[in-house]
Amino acid sequence: MIERHFRRRACRAGIGLAAMLVTPALAQPDDRVAACDTLVSLRLLTTAAPDRAAALARAGTRPGCKAIRRADVGAVEHRAMIGGAPFECLAVKGEPACLWVQP
Repeated sequence: MIERHFRRRACRAGIGLAAMLVTPALAQPDDRVAACDTLVSLRLLTTAAPDRAAALARAGTRPGCKAIRRADVGAVEHRAMIGGAPFECLAVKGEPACLWVQP
């Protein structure tokens, strides 16, 4: 009787551990954003890769663009409107000038 109780608890603990290992990978979104030195570079990047994941993947291959951590993004320094879409040049920790960040 006691042995079966321990076996049941061990099985539940194993299932709980497996759920904890799998869930964070599914629940945590990518905390990076695509950012470029110029608005033109950002527009070319987002035109070639319209969704966020594709833009992040291509950011390192485009001159003047990179993927940065969302936590490093600061206040707005410049704003622009193109075709009714807003764009912002944001202060980024460790960068000498603001970077245009994908909206």
